[in-house]
Amino acid sequence: MADDNDIENRINESRKLGQVSSSEWQSYTWKNELAEQSRRIITHLGEALAEVETDYNPYHMLERAVGLAAICMRRLIECRLVTDRFCATQLEVHEIVRKKDVEWREPFLSCTARGIFNNYDMRVRQLGRNTPKTISDKMLHARIIGVLSGSAYLPDGLLVASDTQSKKQLFHFTPSEIIGIFDAFLEDEVREFHDGYLDADGNFSGTGKVFATRK
Repeated sequence: MADDNDIENRINESRKLGQVSSSEWQSYTWKNELAEQSRRIITHLGEALAEVETDYNPYHMLERAVGLAAICMRRLIECRLVTDRFCATQLEVHEIVRKKDVEWREPFLSCTARGIFNNYDMRVRQLGRNTPKTISDKMLHARIIGVLSGSAYLPDGLLVASDTQSKKQLFHFTPSEIIGIFDAFLEDEVREFHDGYLDADGNFSGTGKVFATRK
């Protein structure tokens, strides 16, 4: 049994270590920012489509908003601030595929969208399904961010593709479709959560691995 001096020494040593303050992850911080970037994307996409004269370049603002929105979506997923069911959901997103039998034209690193009409079949888009994480990953690592307008084949909208994705296809969003993706994140609510530990055999014990459920 520890004597009084030993206990006092432990207390004193503990005090020397200082303190670490923290809280639990919260969804409202990231959702508020996602809602703001959603609004900005629609604003700047509209400015680009209408060729509105502004004191800034709407394409630059659009590129920033896409990146920030993607970060918010990723944090909501990684911090387990959306439900497990939502994370497993397949969200609808339209894709424009790469052309066959043409020589690929790699875009310059300084450009956010180049060689589009050479590389992709811009006459048609097809409906696909992807998980929220896949969509946010592609947006976060966007190699291509462009605005399509005036097409006789496709509606005006936003083109996005990550570096690896771009060799196969592009995401194509109309304004209402990109809002629908963001709203899916914003409207999902965690109402029940559990955290605990798992051992090497998957039993609820030990301290080496945690499990988490969000409903």
